Amino acid sequence: MRLAITIALVAVLAGCGGKNWDEDWRDAGGKVVPEHVVSTFEGGCVEGAVFLTVAWPLGTRPDPADMRWYVRDPEGTLASWGNETLGSLDTDATLPEGARNTGYRMSDLQLWFGHDARKAAYLVEENTVERWPRLTEPVGCQ
Repeated sequence: MRLAITIALVAVLAGCGGKNWDEDWRDAGGKVVPEHVVSTFEGGCVEGAVFLTVAWPLGTRPDPADMRWYVRDPEGTLASWGNETLGSLDTDATLPEGARNTGYRMSDLQLWFGHDARKAAYLVEENTVERWPRLTEPVGCQ
């Protein structure tokens, strides 16, 4: 019984949900990427949600209004608050045809975008691909 519980716990933590979201993102050369370019953080007021903010166009220092917000909200908390996303979270996704690696990574986690970049970001770690939907507007609490 203990072995089964341990295996189940390891499987759950192996996906993107078990990450330390406070780590720095790095570019393809290993240099730390400034937080105004790409960052992840857990929402202090949204239990279990993780936010990904990306400067758009990718890699620039935009006006805050041009930041794209993506979210991993497995409990759907934001929807109950009235926040809308462009699509839904898929923790067992497949990269779309033509998806490209941005070169940004956090440990083994890589940031990819497909042709649907205005709607979703893809976070890839080994054999796990998650599709994080884009928020229609930023969340006020961080």
